[in-house]
Amino acid sequence: MEIIPKFITSGGDRLGTKPIIIVNHISAGTMQSMYNHFSNPANLASSTFGVSRKGEIVQYLPFELKPWTNGRIQQPTAPIIKELMGDPNRYSVTIEHEGYANHGLDGNLTEEQFLATCWLHKHIQTEVMNRFGVRIPLNSHQVIGHCHIDSVGKPFCPGRNFPWTRLYSELAIADKMTMEEYSERIDYLSRDGSKRSTAYAIAERVKSLGERLTDPVWGAAARAKLNWLIPVLDHVGGETTPEGIVKRVLELYSTAMGSGKYSPEGVRKLLLFEPIMRERGLL
Repeated sequence: MEIIPKFITSGGDRLGTKPIIIVNHISAGTMQSMYNHFSNPANLASSTFGVSRKGEIVQYLPFELKPWTNGRIQQPTAPIIKELMGDPNRYSVTIEHEGYANHGLDGNLTEEQFLATCWLHKHIQTEVMNRFGVRIPLNSHQVIGHCHIDSVGKPFCPGRNFPWTRLYSELAIADKMTMEEYSERIDYLSRDGSKRSTAYAIAERVKSLGERLTDPVWGAAARAKLNWLIPVLDHVGGETTPEGIVKRVLELYSTAMGSGKYSPEGVRKLLLFEPIMRERGLL
């Protein structure tokens, strides 16, 4: 992937502090409005990177400067913020994601945007290691959102629907690879992105229904909906119960999102659920 340099002056001195966390944000504006806002020092706002809805990556600040984007610490929920406190801008690299008109804060990323931000997280890890000698683990402890720093003023940033579960799952794979190895994986996923996006939607919907099986209000409806999917098990295996369907779908999703040779087969089998799920209004 390519990084477009659009450097601005709205940054600060890290004062000897090394970046150890990656913080994700969402913007209600376009990439152009984001740049216009960041490029005016009077706004006291900036980010290290921005990722567009098309999957373009823009770099606004060099790694050596701190971004002006994390604001104040207010009732933080991230353990690392509670431990370090101080100015989180000094020890972070930040990613601003382009939102879209009227729904810029919901956190839904396009498939291109999701894959680009996964690659960018790995790039940041690699560059911080090369420049500062510090390795940022790509996990939920050191990859966080603005909401985990300020749960009062920014309780939803980077969005209610930001794909945290999928992001952490993908970053767990990236964390074990070199930059070159992971770049090849992203290239592969990009070429098959629409199928994988649908596979993810199928798995998330089935998982959601599975979580409602014991709910006193929604349990019966969730069980009935999962039973609609039983015929697909003839082709993918698994126990013919609602619980069995959930278990099998999550197994297939784990395989599909992995880096092994069976990943394409996992995607193929998940997509067998698509026709009946669309017909029944589950997708």
